[in-house]
Amino acid sequence: MKFWPNATKLAEHLKNNVKGKILPNHSLKNLTWFKVGGTAEILFIPEDFDDLVTLLKIKPKGTNITIIGNASNLLVRDDGIPGIVIILGKSFSYIQKLKNNEIVCGGSLQNKKLSSYALKNNIGGLAFLSNIPGTIGGSVKMNSGAHGYQISDILIKVNILDSNGDLMERSLSDLIFEYRKSSITDESICVSVNIRGHLSTREKILKEISSFKSQRISSQPITEKTGGSTFKNPTDRKAWQLIQEAGCADMSVGDACISKLHSNFIINRGHANAHQIELLGENVRKVVMEKTGVDLEWEIRRLGYGPSINL
Repeated sequence: MKFWPNATKLAEHLKNNVKGKILPNHSLKNLTWFKVGGTAEILFIPEDFDDLVTLLKIKPKGTNITIIGNASNLLVRDDGIPGIVIILGKSFSYIQKLKNNEIVCGGSLQNKKLSSYALKNNIGGLAFLSNIPGTIGGSVKMNSGAHGYQISDILIKVNILDSNGDLMERSLSDLIFEYRKSSITDESICVSVNIRGHLSTREKILKEISSFKSQRISSQPITEKTGGSTFKNPTDRKAWQLIQEAGCADMSVGDACISKLHSNFIINRGHANAHQIELLGENVRKVVMEKTGVDLEWEIRRLGYGPSINL
């Protein structure tokens, strides 16, 4: 595991100016769903919005900023992430109902909690969020979706902090959303989100949530150490079908293997490292390309440094 030699010095500089947690050379392994990965040079959990702005404004010039949210759809490489890794804490997990079935919430609010809140307030159209791991801020960034719905279907506006600590309000029309991606940059932080559902009944919403949950349990390895869907679905095809068609369903590298339940999920069945997981994914991409002519695109975010992938 790599340690960053200047982490302590950077931490001391930051601690004199901010109130939140500053953790130098902090292991990210147990924060990620894969349970792999190296250290963050600095892990920062801001106390509140003003604290986050302060850090962004006083950080040394050229310092890398990485936001990892709930780390559910994420692979942190084995040598870790340089610079400052930010996780938004409890002060960013608020939620409030506005008029006309509109909800405003903080960027670190769990999607499942947002779905539960909508159920409690008879707001329909948000049941699909119950099956998307992670936070609403991260979900807006990558335009997460499930069961034929995606975040951009319900988004009104989002408040974004750039890497310099400047706040910008962006409406749906100001942003570009595509399948599993948006025009929001990697160093931008979604600090709050306004979304809108529609008036519904508790019975109807519960039925949707139950149906979505049953589908997920029966088709996805939710009890395994995984990062969710590995590859984006190409136009007119499903990634899992291409993986099956190319004969990749039984591939593995060390303890990294393809899920028997859903072949577009890579799982850590024991003590895999990030390099093995990424190497398996790249092996799958290579074979699928050779056999089908389709170039699969990673859906899982891969961050930081690690051994080179040589195929």
